[in-house]
Amino acid sequence: MNKKLKYLQSAKKFIPSAAQTLSKYPEQYVIGVTPVAITRARGAYLWDIEGRKYLDLVLALGPMIFGYANPRIDRAVKKQIARGTIYSLPAAKELELAQLLSAVVPGAEMSRFLLSGNEATSGAVRLARHITGRDHVAKCGYHGFQDWSICTKEGRNAGVPKILKKLTHDFIYNDPGSLEKLFRKYPKQIGAVILEPASSEKPNDRFLQKIKAITHRHGALLIFDEMVTGFRWSLGGAQEYYRVIPDLTCFGKAISNGYPLSVITGHAKFMKKMDEVFVSTTFGGYTLGITAAIETIKMMRSLGNVQRQMHKLGNYFIKEFNKIAEQNQLPARLTGYGPHPIMKVTIANDYEARIFKSYLYQEFNRRGILFSASLMIGYVHKKSDINSVLKAFREIASALKNHHDYKYLKSALQGQVAAPRNVRA
Repeated sequence: MNKKLKYLQSAKKFIPSAAQTLSKYPEQYVIGVTPVAITRARGAYLWDIEGRKYLDLVLALGPMIFGYANPRIDRAVKKQIARGTIYSLPAAKELELAQLLSAVVPGAEMSRFLLSGNEATSGAVRLARHITGRDHVAKCGYHGFQDWSICTKEGRNAGVPKILKKLTHDFIYNDPGSLEKLFRKYPKQIGAVILEPASSEKPNDRFLQKIKAITHRHGALLIFDEMVTGFRWSLGGAQEYYRVIPDLTCFGKAISNGYPLSVITGHAKFMKKMDEVFVSTTFGGYTLGITAAIETIKMMRSLGNVQRQMHKLGNYFIKEFNKIAEQNQLPARLTGYGPHPIMKVTIANDYEARIFKSYLYQEFNRRGILFSASLMIGYVHKKSDINSVLKAFREIASALKNHHDYKYLKSALQGQVAAPRNVRA
């Protein structure tokens, strides 16, 4: 039994699923090959419990635009540690960050600071419900594990009261008509419309503009969940990138380069109503996250080309990856945007698709690359890093070229087949 397996065996005795987050759940990768626990990180690299070094294409699920242990950001945070991490009254830096956000994000007239994405999206939805006096929510995509959000997701809604399904309704990305149907089915009952402005799909035919128009026509508030797109698509987020300003926005992840912080922000006329809504937590105003965010945004402003560079490098990666896949007739393509490429496997059979993905993960891992279906490109990445990933993929693709029945790849795995992602909540 290798060190990784021994660690997992011990971890499962004390930690459910041996991880704190679904996207870090070890068994979605190849147990026995994939690194299962990290001891340190710097720049774009991770070191696991066996001392192996990996180029990281996941970036802690998105926050690490400037890389792990960034010297400038960490210096600012260490200085703040000496001054205290949380106070009995508001920290002066809260105003500094709120003013900075107002300067760079089109719709950020006022802001409230929390720690997690779950807190931000729940707070924004509660605020919208209060303002409109309506209980129903229309959503598109993933917005956290809280009951109102996850109740419609089969396989992940264990423990959620079934009655909540009556209040949350899903609509379809790039299908404005699906939202219009919900408003007609629940007239004057939907108070909040929440969606990620973009993910694996790009908005077509003025989709975001149409969603905003439909939402306002029916008297609801529009919320953008910019946990992923914020400070990645552009400095002002996807709302600046697409020129569609929502009523409320939720930020997190890349805003503070790895330190916990989330934000509810929006038009002052709506945010002022936050005084009437109970959204409160001891660690709201956590000075280390706020300090990191101030420094991160200042770095982005001074460098000027951060988001442009991520788009350019990521689009190059998507183009070259897909070229290799096409040349070797592989059932995998990268979609999405440069800052957030997403791999789609076009094998209909789920088990065979997971075998194929498992083989890819394994072979990238063996070459010192942490690879996933959901990838993040940061400013910390260099073109030479991406070229090394493409070189590895050429080698992997060459080995796969003559395979036509991918279920036989199971014999080439040095560990378990990746489990379906919905087996754990």
